[in-house]
Amino acid sequence: MRRLVVVALIFNFHFPVFNLLQAQCGVKVKSADEATYRQALSEFDLKHYREASKALRTVAQRNPKAADPQFWLGMTAVRNGFNTTAIRKYFTKCIDLCPNYPNALAHYYMGMILYTDERYEEATVELETYFRMANHCDDPMQTAVYEEASAYLHWSRFLAEAVLNMAPFDPAPLAGVSSKHNENLPFITHDGSQCFFLREVPARKDRSSFYTPTSDKTVWKLFVSQWKDSVFGAGTELPAPFNQGDPEGGVSLTADGKSLFFSRITYNGGYANSDLYCAVWKAEVGKWKTERLNSSINDAKSWESQPSVSADGQWLYFASNRKGGVGGTDLWRCHRLKNGDWSRPENLGARVNTMGNEKFPFIHADGHTLYFVSDGWQGFGGYDVYFIDLAEGGEARPTNLGLPINTENDELSFGVTADGMRAYFPGRVKSSRSRDVIVFDLYPAARPEPMRCCRATVAAKGSARDTVFMLSDRAATAVTFAAEGCLPAIVCVTGRELASKTRRFDLNDSTSALELKFLSGSRLSERDERLLDAWARWLIDHPRVHVAVECPTMPEAKAVYDYLLNKKKLRAERLVCRGGSEYEKRQMRLL
Repeated sequence: MRRLVVVALIFNFHFPVFNLLQAQCGVKVKSADEATYRQALSEFDLKHYREASKALRTVAQRNPKAADPQFWLGMTAVRNGFNTTAIRKYFTKCIDLCPNYPNALAHYYMGMILYTDERYEEATVELETYFRMANHCDDPMQTAVYEEASAYLHWSRFLAEAVLNMAPFDPAPLAGVSSKHNENLPFITHDGSQCFFLREVPARKDRSSFYTPTSDKTVWKLFVSQWKDSVFGAGTELPAPFNQGDPEGGVSLTADGKSLFFSRITYNGGYANSDLYCAVWKAEVGKWKTERLNSSINDAKSWESQPSVSADGQWLYFASNRKGGVGGTDLWRCHRLKNGDWSRPENLGARVNTMGNEKFPFIHADGHTLYFVSDGWQGFGGYDVYFIDLAEGGEARPTNLGLPINTENDELSFGVTADGMRAYFPGRVKSSRSRDVIVFDLYPAARPEPMRCCRATVAAKGSARDTVFMLSDRAATAVTFAAEGCLPAIVCVTGRELASKTRRFDLNDSTSALELKFLSGSRLSERDERLLDAWARWLIDHPRVHVAVECPTMPEAKAVYDYLLNKKKLRAERLVCRGGSEYEKRQMRLL
């Protein structure tokens, strides 16, 4: 767990201490020991801690049920070199003898002891008791630790809640991909057919560079594993232009698998820099063609890495320490322009970024659920994994994925399958000696919108083109998705049944009708509007395509029709609205 450093507080106050109240627990120091007790407190006030401790131990031995000597023995341990063993012993004894001891510091130090023992609920109780007392106390010695107590109470409450709400977590190495070597930075494609990852392998002695000299025993290489017969294969090295000497990071692919984004470290004039690259699959030659992204994204004076591209290829998220950020390393994003170039990056702002560091963004296939790691938000130690729905309002803040997924160690890199059911990250399980690709069932509250990768055929300019798109399980309509040249293309699909079917639309045919079946109710939700926005953007770019809106009831159909007509400004002659009996008759004809 994340622990705050307990600092020995050396007070500069000088005042008599023997006017403080004795413990109100029914047991006081015997009258025969009062003189020794008062002398001990005088020695404490004079900062003669050794003498004070000796006298207090005598009083404590003769008065084993009195809390006061135990309290001052604890305070002596605080002042005299901050003896943690003695602090634990004496304040624990004090509170055992007198749970409501009237000096707030007893509860402060007892809270620290319980916090160190990871007994966060009990620590919260003691620290809250400290504040109840300190808020009604004008003793500067008792209020001097107010700020420290506030920080510990904050963390105790956070950790107590986290322990009470631990998520189910049963991690296992990803079969096939995980090996005797270390694996890192995995990415499972949206259709689940491939897993890309880095693997640490023995270095080749015939190749040397600044980062992989021949003296190195191992190097990291990009691998890809294919899904076959219900399991991933062992994986093979990606061929050229990858793995050619300059170190490369993890990858991210669009839904159609044709655009692969990655980072590469290059060495130039004594300076190492990480930039972002895109590799485009050229089917005609069966090879990847790479290019460095434009200078608006890559800066010679900053570090750009860890790319994550949206399923449709329209948004690119990445980590960078470039100027203009909120903290150290921030998360940024840019979008595709109509000419195919990328826009200037925009910072994700304070709703995601902190004064600390945010890294390893992962934008899910739903296009709006973002997972990332951070050491700036409240967590359990080092880098923790967080998630946020970017489609929610500006007041939304990231959610810590919780225990035991996050630990006091660094969690680096995190991904979620397209259906939202399983998550994966690099790590170790008890049965493995190496770092593996770990998979586990993601608990419901942390799941994104479930999506499925589907394929269809679109005819354009006299030729057919296969198109890959993502279909939401929570809506009856599919949205865009990547086509040739990274321009959006959209295919009409309706419901789950079309996941295994192919639809053909000829975009050159001016009479083509695109059937948009939309089950939303008479009032559109924010998700409905996002889906319709995606349709409208594509329809505006393809003015010859007509749209038929079909819903079981006319109010449902009319809500969609009005939105496209009035909000998105599509021409009325392009729209047909069918609902109620007309919809039912058409369904019967289709059957």
